[in-house]
Amino acid sequence: MNKEERIEQVAKTTQKAIYAVSDTANELQELKPTELLIILYGIFIDVANNLEQDPDLLYLFMEKEIGYTKTEDGYILNFPSDLIQGDDE
Repeated sequence: MNKEERIEQVAKTTQKAIYAVSDTANELQELKPTELLIILYGIFIDVANNLEQDPDLLYLFMEKEIGYTKTEDGYILNFPSDLIQGDDE
């Protein structure tokens, strides 16, 4: 898979994951913001474990290399195309 195909695949998967978490939160209407943060942090820790990375270092990497942008509607993920590699690289 070349880089452009891989970027598209990662972008679609990212959007699916966002929708999945959002749908879960919407289903549990009594879910408090702090409880949602616990769920998200659990996912983050699981990812850190799967990548065999220190969670603190992984967070700093995400903050520096990915980041976000403030918009009129809130915040959006800065999609890190340069961090994605295809088979052609």
